[in-house]
Amino acid sequence: MAEGQSDTFWKSLYIYFNEMDFESQLFVKKIYKIIILTVAIISFIIAFFLERFSVCVYSTIGSSVLCILVLAPAWPIWKKNQPNWQQGNQQKQK
Repeated sequence: MAEGQSDTFWKSLYIYFNEMDFESQLFVKKIYKIIILTVAIISFIIAFFLERFSVCVYSTIGSSVLCILVLAPAWPIWKKNQPNWQQGNQQKQK
């Protein structure tokens, strides 16, 4: 990739992952915590009965990766409550 294309790629990637409103950020954080906690508890119980700690570790890592892939990008569903910013001062300085 050329230097200009690389800059454009990283800027578009930054916008894609960071353009989420505040209410959606809180909602995603709650969903992430619920999913990770639920999977950790269930996998701990299964790992306890199977006597394999690796089941607990791998399922928790897998659920974390899945949550990151699904919840981290700023999908349009997370952009419903965009803030209304005030207009900037348009006076010219002399």
